[in-house]
Amino acid sequence: MRFINIENKDGDTVAINTDAIGHIEQWGNAWKYVVIYCGSKAIATKFTTIEAAVDYVQRASSISLNKGV
Repeated sequence: MRFINIENKDGDTVAINTDAIGHIEQWGNAWKYVVIYCGSKAIATKFTTIEAAVDYVQRASSISLNKGV
């Protein structure tokens, strides 16, 4: 299990499990954005292309989870 931080369309930071990503797709007509499906939840991101989203997911640093936090 690998968690990364990602910024959603509203500017909030969320942690996602990269192993749970089902698919990534582009939405919107005038304001294109990318949605990442993680489990059963759709996360609308600030990414404008699928390529940029996939590149980020592959390169992002893992979040270190500390016990007791």
